[in-house]
Amino acid sequence: MLEALWSVEFVSNVQGFGAGVAVMETGRILGGDSRYIYVGSFAIENEDLKVKVKVTHYFGEPYSIFGPRSEFNLTLTGKPAHDGFEMQGHMIEDPNLRIGVRLTRRAELP
Repeated sequence: MLEALWSVEFVSNVQGFGAGVAVMETGRILGGDSRYIYVGSFAIENEDLKVKVKVTHYFGEPYSIFGPRSEFNLTLTGKPAHDGFEMQGHMIEDPNLRIGVRLTRRAELP
């Protein structure tokens, strides 16, 4: 159900919002936006989706929704649904930095 191309909209508790895309396939997540790439993993545990993602700067100013950072790691949890769903989480390096994510299915994988 989760293997697809998703658009990703996100907001933090400190700096605002952003958007990107992510492919979820065989327990892996690959994606990015105009400044950062996302590489991580996902699994279903007790009907919850658990995600861990490393976010790495690659272009332009290294300014994320958490402020100037070249790299950080996120952990997210949510209830998956076929067409779209929301997740909540935080930066592993600083759990006070929280993030909300909305995923929307955009295309099936070939």
